Amino acid sequence: MLIKQKGIIIKTVDYGESDKIITILNEHGAKVPLMVRRAKKSKSGLQANTQLFVYGLFIYSKWKGMGTLSSVDVIDQNYNLRLDIYESSFASLSAETIDRSIESDEISQYSYDLLHFVLSKIKDGVSAQLMSVVVLLKCMTKFGFNAIFDKCVITDNDDQSRLIGYSFKFDGAISANVRHQDPHAFILMNKTLYLLDILQKLPISQMSSLSIHDDVVDEMSELMIMLYSEYAGMFFKSQKLINQLHRLDSNL
Repeated sequence: MLIKQKGIIIKTVDYGESDKIITILNEHGAKVPLMVRRAKKSKSGLQANTQLFVYGLFIYSKWKGMGTLSSVDVIDQNYNLRLDIYESSFASLSAETIDRSIESDEISQYSYDLLHFVLSKIKDGVSAQLMSVVVLLKCMTKFGFNAIFDKCVITDNDDQSRLIGYSFKFDGAISANVRHQDPHAFILMNKTLYLLDILQKLPISQMSSLSIHDDVVDEMSELMIMLYSEYAGMFFKSQKLINQLHRLDSNL
């Protein structure tokens, strides 16, 4: 049976010498794995058109098991993400998070809308690192945990101006007057916690303008990756490259 579906490539894996397997997140929010025959030797454009983040109309045949890709009518290559390794690494983090948040037989329209939103914002010039923070925030509950940024978890005081860090001991933000109760708390700028709370609660449909200082985004990103490691036991494949880039920046 020949199927036509719009979708975005969220994963690619080499298979043998000339083939590859891609996973698209289709327009309905389902993950569809597809075999791409001779992808690495193809003269028909399949090599370029089956890269990560390609958005297009995918035409494939499927009977039982994995489908086989016939052709791609590209809508957007998202080529900009292949020009900047820093942006690409955080976009990959977004795609990997969304991929791992969806079960193989699950349909999640929100996940597709979130990925489409993120790639559109990056294309418009919004930081890919900031957009990865948005994805990590929006997907937390899919991995079975949440985080409290809007009040002190020890005193229950909701005066956000007093918050100075995140405590993994008490599982939430803490205020300055109880910092001594967790000497190992991850200290953050107050603005970081405030903006994390806003981004966590704000629907993506209302995120019309996103501009946050790089120092704040760095703190947000570091905390979110720590939360996933601590609460979900997750280490992202794209994290290795991100860590290398951070080390290079710190040595400059």
